[in-house]
Amino acid sequence: MTPLYEQMGLPSNVVYLRAVDRADLSGDALVEFDEAKYMFGVYAEDGQQIALVDDQKTAIELAEEHRFALHLVH
Repeated sequence: MTPLYEQMGLPSNVVYLRAVDRADLSGDALVEFDEAKYMFGVYAEDGQQIALVDDQKTAIELAEEHRFALHLVH
């Protein structure tokens, strides 16, 4: 079975999380989210955004569920 990252055309299964300020997003991107100031993006190692979710816990769970290797960046 082909790994998800290959199916998505990503360079590897390495991902990182980044807080995203709501003010930096378009209105269309915010329709399904609550009023939190920050959201969390899951990004491939090449910087491609894979997901945008309400909180850090959900972002971590999403990465783990799809067997991505979560790396810390600072």
